[in-house]
Amino acid sequence: MVDFFAVSPLTAAFFVIIFAFVAAILSEKLKASYSTVLIVIGLVLSALRVSGGLANFSLDRTVILGLIVPPLIFEAAMRTRYEVFKTVRKTVVALAIFGVVISALISGAVLHVALGLPLAVALAFGVIVSPTDPVSVVNVLKRAEAPERLTTVLESEAYFNDATAVILYPIAVSLSFSPLQSISLFAYTLGGGVLVGLVVSGLAELLYRQVTEPLAETTFTIVVMFGSYLLAESLGVSGLVTVAIVGLYMGNRTMRTAMSEETRITMTKFWEVVAFMATSFAFLLLGLKADFGLLITFAPFILAAFAAILVARIFSVYPITLFTALLGERMERSWTKVLAFAGLRGAVSVALALSLPESSFKGTIVAMTFGVALLSLIVQGEILQGYLKRVTL
Repeated sequence: MVDFFAVSPLTAAFFVIIFAFVAAILSEKLKASYSTVLIVIGLVLSALRVSGGLANFSLDRTVILGLIVPPLIFEAAMRTRYEVFKTVRKTVVALAIFGVVISALISGAVLHVALGLPLAVALAFGVIVSPTDPVSVVNVLKRAEAPERLTTVLESEAYFNDATAVILYPIAVSLSFSPLQSISLFAYTLGGGVLVGLVVSGLAELLYRQVTEPLAETTFTIVVMFGSYLLAESLGVSGLVTVAIVGLYMGNRTMRTAMSEETRITMTKFWEVVAFMATSFAFLLLGLKADFGLLITFAPFILAAFAAILVARIFSVYPITLFTALLGERMERSWTKVLAFAGLRGAVSVALALSLPESSFKGTIVAMTFGVALLSLIVQGEILQGYLKRVTL
């Protein structure tokens, strides 16, 4: 084995940048999505056994949810205009809460009947793959240049449904459901995340008014972003929801009222680079961590699971959009088709699967989740990106 990345973390970061640059070139030449090319590079490195020290990075909840996802959510939220978010907030909330629950139940039931998996195992898998992946969704929408309102729905759903997953995950693992306790925990997780985000944002805005150096202000956003996430998690509320609120507040108020034009430009470009690197690392690592032996062994299960989550997504999106249309948030028909097909899964689902307690079915769930994530990113992501670019929305 050629151990390219064993020298140091700095060397590993260097090669991530190189592979990201190569993937960007190949993406243009091959007319393929950047995420697909980067995943394939990771798969090739893994197959050739030249991944070395980079493959030793742990693809667990701490790395994915604490290191990779927060910058992506923060950058996407900063780009989101609150004026647009207000016009789709009912749809976002409904998809982030009820969409995840419906999708988890339907996909779990389908797999229980079709594959004969124990109901508890099928439901656990359904919960793991039901939340949409912010890494994947943000990447596709950026490159497809989708309409702003549609982009706002999909991105906001991806980073707000974390609160739902936090509640459903332990329920699915333990099969202990207490309605009152679960609703209270959900309210605390989501509401607490919003509250912490607003408090941190207000304090940060006061501090930004005391600084006029663009680089210092930009650097301080790293502290604000990761600090808000750590504070929220330490209080037992959703860190990703907190980061989303901080990003929305930063982009819609702080950057407009407490920063100069030079600072706004500097900060925007800085976070675009950070988001690009975080995305590149996530997709490359996903390819490197794939186990070909397991994927081949569980291929029939993976195909069935992929079909199940597509069906579950459709049966969750259409009733929800019909309901929110009655509440005044009508979506164009072509947009509903996109919403139904845009439930991309990725590194977050893999991290949740790897976090499962040891059991006789953990290997099955992990293999199915990896397979579904790869199919979602490579097949579903390619089709979605092509559809967004070609269809008049």
